[in-house]
Amino acid sequence: MPDRARVTVLIAGGLGNQLFQYATARRLALQSGVPLTLDHLSGFPRDFYKRRYLLDRFAIHADTIAPRSSYLSYRARLRRKLQVQINQRRDFADRTYVRERDSRFEPRLLDLRVTRPIYLEGYWQYEPYFRDIRETLCEELTLRGEHDAENLAFAARIRSVEAVCLHVRRLHGVPNSQDARPVMDPTWKHYIDPSYFEKAIALMAQRVANPHFFVFADYPDWAREHIRAPHPLEFVTHNGADRDYEDFWLMSLCRHFIVANSTFSWWAAWLGQDPRKIVIAPKDSIGPDQVLKSAPDSWLLV
Repeated sequence: MPDRARVTVLIAGGLGNQLFQYATARRLALQSGVPLTLDHLSGFPRDFYKRRYLLDRFAIHADTIAPRSSYLSYRARLRRKLQVQINQRRDFADRTYVRERDSRFEPRLLDLRVTRPIYLEGYWQYEPYFRDIRETLCEELTLRGEHDAENLAFAARIRSVEAVCLHVRRLHGVPNSQDARPVMDPTWKHYIDPSYFEKAIALMAQRVANPHFFVFADYPDWAREHIRAPHPLEFVTHNGADRDYEDFWLMSLCRHFIVANSTFSWWAAWLGQDPRKIVIAPKDSIGPDQVLKSAPDSWLLV
């Protein structure tokens, strides 16, 4: 029935992935004039990295799913498997369950008009899915609540200088666990050569007068050992893995960005409000088979 038309999206992964999922589903719901529901339950019980739902920290506009409607139970997961199989045989416009295909861009999603309940499953890491609602997303993807004194002090310092956010993704394993370690194997899909940061810092310094680098890292010890710059350099480590959303807020306040092979810093850079911002991203991590699926045309790839 038309009055039951609704977009529901599976929320899973880290904060960056959750933001891609929300943004894509939000645009689809807005385009169709239907409500949006976030399945914030089904994607986390078996998460290897012990990640959790974080979108409730933001001023988003969506309902959350009831447990009975989620895919938490064994029976519900069997039901989902059947729904996926049935919908793969339907025309795209008639599907009620849309699963992303091998992380490939799905252009048909841009013109889809939702006239019935539809469920989205995937990462949806392509800017065209939501580029045309940027203003809406910049308003909604702001943190709710108050910040503590230490974060407010860092925010004031970031605003007072030509701040460059430099993000380092190096952690493998569950944060704060005995198995957590920095990635050293160049064959691992999330590996990025340390020379990238040296090149990006040099390029940023050519384009920005008096840059002041603020380093955010999921493995701070590795970052302190390997990140060097002939410019002011501060390591932001006080929030830790449990409050990474506060780091995300501080990162987004910077004027310029050196993005890691990470959706976390991709979003911090994309939400950056300075019209003069310069964003540098790792070329080897951008593309259909890479960690980051797309980058805005204005970004510099190194």
